Amino acid sequence: MSLLNTEQQSAVEAPDGPALVLAGAGSGKTRVIVERIAWLIGERGVDARRILSLTFTNKAASEMRERISSRLGVDKLSCWMGTFHSFGLFVLRRNMDQLGRSNQFTIFDDSDQLSLMKRLIKGMPTSYSKVSPRDALQWISGLKQNLEEPEEEGAYEGEEATFAFLWKVYHRQLETVSAVDFDDLIVLTAKLFRDHEDVREKYRRWYPNVLVDEYQDTNHAQYTIARELAGPGGNLFVVGDEDQSIYSWRGADINNILDFEADFPEASIFRLEQNYRSTKSILAAANSVVSNNVNRLGKNLWTDEAGGDKVGFYQAEDGHDEAHFIVDTIAKKGWAPDEVAVLYRTNGQARVLEEAFRKKGLHYVVVGGIRFYDRKEIKDLICYLRVLVNPADSESLRRVINVPTRGIGATTLARLEDQARARQIPLLDALREAEDDDAYTSRVRNSAREVVELIDDLTWESSQIPLAELMDQLLERTGYRDYVQKSDEKDFRTRLELLDEFLSSCAEFDDKEEGSLEEYLQENALTSAVDTMEGVAASAALMTCHSAKGLEFNRVFLVGLEEGLLPHANSIFDTDSVEEERRLCYVGMTRARKTLILTAARERVVFGQRNVQDLSRFMGEVNPDVVEPLHERIQPKVVLKSEAPRADGDKLARGTKVRHAKFGRGLVRRVVGSGKKQKIEIKFDTGMTRLFVVSHTPLEIL
Repeated sequence: MSLLNTEQQSAVEAPDGPALVLAGAGSGKTRVIVERIAWLIGERGVDARRILSLTFTNKAASEMRERISSRLGVDKLSCWMGTFHSFGLFVLRRNMDQLGRSNQFTIFDDSDQLSLMKRLIKGMPTSYSKVSPRDALQWISGLKQNLEEPEEEGAYEGEEATFAFLWKVYHRQLETVSAVDFDDLIVLTAKLFRDHEDVREKYRRWYPNVLVDEYQDTNHAQYTIARELAGPGGNLFVVGDEDQSIYSWRGADINNILDFEADFPEASIFRLEQNYRSTKSILAAANSVVSNNVNRLGKNLWTDEAGGDKVGFYQAEDGHDEAHFIVDTIAKKGWAPDEVAVLYRTNGQARVLEEAFRKKGLHYVVVGGIRFYDRKEIKDLICYLRVLVNPADSESLRRVINVPTRGIGATTLARLEDQARARQIPLLDALREAEDDDAYTSRVRNSAREVVELIDDLTWESSQIPLAELMDQLLERTGYRDYVQKSDEKDFRTRLELLDEFLSSCAEFDDKEEGSLEEYLQENALTSAVDTMEGVAASAALMTCHSAKGLEFNRVFLVGLEEGLLPHANSIFDTDSVEEERRLCYVGMTRARKTLILTAARERVVFGQRNVQDLSRFMGEVNPDVVEPLHERIQPKVVLKSEAPRADGDKLARGTKVRHAKFGRGLVRRVVGSGKKQKIEIKFDTGMTRLFVVSHTPLEIL
């Protein structure tokens, strides 16, 4: 216990009953959990088998188990420690029969769920509208995590009516084959504890001490498990930080931690505010930002560490200037790459950063993601462009000949390739001949004609129009954007953002007025060459702010502090969403140990258009006393644009043409609700689709 500060020790020795430990970033949260379990076993004489410790990842559980075992000097730790999902499986294997189902069941993983949902959609009555399997599963998951079920038949319209129908047949099928999905592992366990007193009491007696890590990330079902296990005044010891609640899109409910005192009136509350990671300036900057949130319990991080530079702020001319500033700073300061992290809000921002690192010869690794030019969709588009420049490039054509699907399957492609080989002609010429070859089906002949006409038309256009316009035509004629949007991949929204970023790279090339499509491809090939030293040399980390949670680095660049990026465009008109974005900014800032540099761009190419960017409101909230401008033109204040016109919600309907102050022209796809909470979904001319609250949206009806 000598390693603990006063607040940590008080938390570790908390009396019986519920306890909430508000553990700020870098305040020793894991140490407190480890010491609490060690104290219960060593000082209180609690049988280790009567301790249940729940967390969110197997990795976190494994690391904590190792630390506790080392702390107690034992080879094997007998307390139950693992994820909510693994605990749910443990309970259901022994008690599923209480729900009228077999204790022997199969667990459907993500691909199993997707396969089942596709089959159900294919077989559903034609009276229901077509929906994406992913969207259906997401709708079902959202209800389940809140321990809810669909309303009565007739309560829904359109897609939601389809989702409600699929809910019933999906769960009926799971029960028929004696299977559960991952949500069920938690949801069914929560229902068991909530509705079956005998089961609840059995586990309460067996686990009188329950500890939960990262409590701010719990959803309603996980909260119910913890609450029911502990009971009104039980020994529920939770550790979390409401200021680091950034996963609402996964179902996490910040109210679970905000309402802990209301749920457990006799709870002891402990605040861990001493930070062992960052300098005083970094903490002052982070505190000044997050203190603007209303939904928080309140902490103010401080440190005994002396010294440290002020927080740097650089306002670049554009995204390329921002990226070059970062790599130049690393080189000039002589920082080792592996002590540097560059954090951004969206994956699309990585492209210009990757290019700058490569040109500077600095090693880097994209953490939790794939390099921009290694992404499937970017490779697809590059291959299309290669064929326009070189019709004999059969390798590139082979990759995209059936992307999106055109009816040229593997068997047909093999036949075409055999023909091309036999006659020593390119694959494209084999397609030309197939147009009029009766040996092929009419579907194949039409598909071949479609590909040939596409390549021929765009080849001619490539010498007549700018590259960005050519790419627009390519995306439109191939339907590639719709192909991505309708895909069953979980990250299809990220993939759409990457298409927009690739379009931006084309627009930037046009701005340079430096050459042809062939020269663009040559430049791209040099830029995107794989660094063969990756994994050997020390590398800087490039990652999203979400991926950075739980990590720390000596030097951190938090980039893109602009309205529409951080906070993200999807969040800027909703108060709760802005607060989560502010927490995300706080998480990014508190990853830094010694150096924190914030950056923004005056202009940025977004969706192929060069836009003037507003400085992020979060930059205007940073305490100016701890900021050092790194550019003479910097004005670290938010300058808001004049109010754009607000559309009359009563005049909005599906098909209405509108203009958004930031995103330009678009078409209303659907209208939900009325009054102040009315929302509309708009598909913009850029191809981007967004949902807005009408009363807060700068929108003009055209």
